[in-house]
Amino acid sequence: MSLQRAKELASGVPETATAKSQSVPGVAGRVDLGQLRSRAAGNVALFGANNSPQTAQYLDLNTQVSATLAVQDEQAWYYVYVPANGKVTAFLQTVNNASLDYDLYLYKYNPADGTLALQAYSFYAPTHYEQVSTPAATGEIYFIAVHAYQGADPVNPYTLAVLYSSLPDVDEPNDNPWQARSATDGISASRTLDNAFDEDWTALTVTQENTFVFSLNTAATGTYQLHLFATNIHGTSLATVNKNTQAAFTLSPGTWYVRVLSLDTVTPAEPYTVRVAVAAGALTDIKVLNHTGVEDYINYNPAYGPSWRIQTTATFKGTLKDRYGRVLPNTPVNLAVYTPSTYRKQTFATGVSDASGAFSIPVELPGALGVLKYDFVFGAEHYDMASFTLSAEGASVGRHLWHYAYTEWYPVGL
Repeated sequence: MSLQRAKELASGVPETATAKSQSVPGVAGRVDLGQLRSRAAGNVALFGANNSPQTAQYLDLNTQVSATLAVQDEQAWYYVYVPANGKVTAFLQTVNNASLDYDLYLYKYNPADGTLALQAYSFYAPTHYEQVSTPAATGEIYFIAVHAYQGADPVNPYTLAVLYSSLPDVDEPNDNPWQARSATDGISASRTLDNAFDEDWTALTVTQENTFVFSLNTAATGTYQLHLFATNIHGTSLATVNKNTQAAFTLSPGTWYVRVLSLDTVTPAEPYTVRVAVAAGALTDIKVLNHTGVEDYINYNPAYGPSWRIQTTATFKGTLKDRYGRVLPNTPVNLAVYTPSTYRKQTFATGVSDASGAFSIPVELPGALGVLKYDFVFGAEHYDMASFTLSAEGASVGRHLWHYAYTEWYPVGL
């Protein structure tokens, strides 16, 4: 297909996902699929009389057509056959005229009684493209309706593309705000973009104001982006997060929309991970337990100040809180321990805060060399300088450590 899509649009009239409350156009009568096939075989003029389900025009998947709607409330109908399990996506490039508003509908055909069941609809504002999708099984037939909701243009055509995807993820269909997956106070999902037109929407309900960290990670080569919307779902996004980056935004209570798409190519077999989580304000009550399970808090060197003495095993504990001092449950916490004098310079471990925001991360470390020593009356304790960093959702804390190696005992005269 040669249809090019503008995925980042100029600002328009703000509109919420439920702003257009018009009723879905009725589907009169039943569809006789045999008559439709006879009509196509008889070379009836295309796009002139396909103004009802009974006169729908057949389209092959992964093709596109262009046609016009002459008067307001006119409809154009098409149908497709699904050869194998997957997903069907319909994309409508509307006429670029702010006084015209075309909508898009997707129906499933019931071969038992010839009825159509509505699967999805797209009600964007004028000049915005429309898009719907549905999971589909082998042998199923779907009908697509283009509807002139407001105004019409008998000269300038719309373009409809219908695509088939063999590898949809489990969260499909979620190709527009009306099909969006629901989430509350955070998002954590692994999904794919199964075709170049695919969009994955999530409706995020925020129950109390907070700062949230947004991240999008993938090995896919395309220009994957995350877009944040409030009520302007058809215009320019409020914020953009590029793949393999993260950003923090303060959200007030209410409904927000998160969209993931690619501006160019997609890799259907390569998943992406989208995460939206309350930003951590602080990691507090930090303590490090040694191999015996106790805090060994000493001061080998006054120039550095006191800290924890560890050997080859340790457990890092603390509490995670947001910027308002509220505990953050079920949040990943990352630990990095740096032991530059040993054969392994860095050791990493992760944990998750519990319902009270507390976390506990055990870690195995290489043995220290003991390049430094602390003298006392009867000998010296050999140690290395080490350090650690704990981080979670935008907050981090770190400190030096004493990496104990061994004790050297001095001879005692008789």
